[in-house]
Amino acid sequence: MITVSTDGSCLRNPGGAIGWAWINHDGTFDSGGAESGTNQVAELTALLQAVRSHPGTDPLLIESDSQYAIKSASEWVVGWKRKGWRTVGGQPVKNLELVQAIDRAIDERPGPVRFRWVRGHVGNEFNERADQLAGLAAQDWAAGRGHLDGTLVPELGHGAAGRAPAPAVSSARMSAADPAWDMDTLFD
Repeated sequence: MITVSTDGSCLRNPGGAIGWAWINHDGTFDSGGAESGTNQVAELTALLQAVRSHPGTDPLLIESDSQYAIKSASEWVVGWKRKGWRTVGGQPVKNLELVQAIDRAIDERPGPVRFRWVRGHVGNEFNERADQLAGLAAQDWAAGRGHLDGTLVPELGHGAAGRAPAPAVSSARMSAADPAWDMDTLFD
């Protein structure tokens, strides 16, 4: 089983720079950000990137401190699809493109995907690391150090009638085997 912790960060919710991150419990991770978004967009993007980055048949367990993201991807999505992507109250589902992209990524992945909620900010090592990586990514975007590398939030960034274009998301991947990897420096 592959276990991954995810987190998202928004420096000023809504509308501030966002960051997202996932970290494998083997130490590999990925993170990125965007100029503007919400905490929910950041959390959902972290889930999506975690699923997309772990193809294959091995079971994937994603830990998150966001009940919204977990329930969107695993519980609420069932009813939303049945109701034509509407909530119980008949309103359009928020962050629809991300929710649909997560749903597709899970459906296309040959191995099973499960989610586990973890309490945030209580010393869970990998949750804390994901939180720090997401925060650093958001800070980079806020300081103008974010860059576009062609990685976009799914099917977004092109705009659509009635919707503002979604933010582009950059990505920076690093492995514990990389000589630049220094946990003490990264996570002081």
